[in-house]
Amino acid sequence: MGATPSLPESVNVEEITNNTGLSKKQISSLWTRFFELDRDGRGDTKGYKGYIDGDDLGRVPKFDENPIAPRLIKVILDDFGSDGKLTFPQFVYFMSTFGQCVRGGHEHHGHHHSHSKRRSSLQATTVNSTSQLATKSTLENVRYSPDDTPKTRKVKFMFRMYDIDRDGRLSKEDVQETLKMMVGKISDDEASIIAEKVIAEFIDDQPNSKVSLETFVNTLKTLDFNDKMGLKLLK
Repeated sequence: MGATPSLPESVNVEEITNNTGLSKKQISSLWTRFFELDRDGRGDTKGYKGYIDGDDLGRVPKFDENPIAPRLIKVILDDFGSDGKLTFPQFVYFMSTFGQCVRGGHEHHGHHHSHSKRRSSLQATTVNSTSQLATKSTLENVRYSPDDTPKTRKVKFMFRMYDIDRDGRLSKEDVQETLKMMVGKISDDEASIIAEKVIAEFIDDQPNSKVSLETFVNTLKTLDFNDKMGLKLLK
């Protein structure tokens, strides 16, 4: 019962390393965490199903303390999983982006060495949004891309968290719904006033406009996403 589970031979470590830049030791640590999260219906037996679902994520203390945990879990499963489940490779891909403690201070060092001469897609969004993003549809802009850096995926994840209706733009209504999840008891009028102020932080003097990804990025580009967007699920 107390033995640490070893990494199964069925796990393709080389493929995961190529996709994430994580070492075998890091992948083994993630397997231990995955095994601990994967429980039966009562939350007792570990390594029971071979995948993680919403109930498993709901038992994580960091999520349990978050008022928007249901929304957070839904976006994680929708964006990184399939059919409401996270397999181990999907879990590793998610954690390699958001579980900052896994990388020991390095973001996919091996994986991104081959991309070192490229500008990050976040830089492309910020510096050259007119020429590069104008050719894409709104929904294409917010989808994850294999060329996204961890920072870019964090920004997109945050954007998609607020984009309740999934139309690729943040509206006042999106912010209102998020506020209701966060605060709980708040009137529609109060939520509307706050939502208008939030949108105004992104778009000046355009109260009825929607916030695009490029506008969202330009507003948030000074934040340290490594600290603010790390989900410490390994602790």
